[in-house]
Amino acid sequence: MKKPTSVSRRIHSCLQHISENEHEQALIHFFPALDKTAKKRRPKLNVGARFKAFLSDEEGIISLLALNHYIVNVRVDGYTFPEAIYKFGRNCIAHEGELDPRLNFNNEFGMQIGFNWNLPPSYISALAIIVMTAPENENEFIDSPASITLFDRSFPINDLWGAKDELEKLILKNFEHYELIKSMQAPK
Repeated sequence: MKKPTSVSRRIHSCLQHISENEHEQALIHFFPALDKTAKKRRPKLNVGARFKAFLSDEEGIISLLALNHYIVNVRVDGYTFPEAIYKFGRNCIAHEGELDPRLNFNNEFGMQIGFNWNLPPSYISALAIIVMTAPENENEFIDSPASITLFDRSFPINDLWGAKDELEKLILKNFEHYELIKSMQAPK
């Protein structure tokens, strides 16, 4: 019998920790799933390059899911969003066992980007969703009837694996100018 892989197990654990407001625990489970997914997409790049490239690819959708705004290619205090998540999040958790104090996920002080990056917890959910819907993960599944809510609609998690096209259709329904904004994005 086929078993869930590390990607689906990690994302499932991440989502469970998000629901319990355990953000650092959620990220401890999330980052290996992102690493493995990014490696499928860009197997020849080193871990840092592929991690940041994956987040750059998906940055617009991540911001729409997390904030209801399309934000890409922003550099603040020397870091882009992918660079900050990699340096202050993934690397610190992997090498030091905790988030860098410059990266925080809470709603207490509102969103702040600069020397400190304070992002709403919805960013973690958006990151998990973008890994789930990555085409590279179309054969993933979990052994649970768990669901997730997107745009006031509940979706079984197992229907979202690899469903990037479906996610973009859902975004088009909810964000009138998404296609125009995406087409205006500068090529990388």
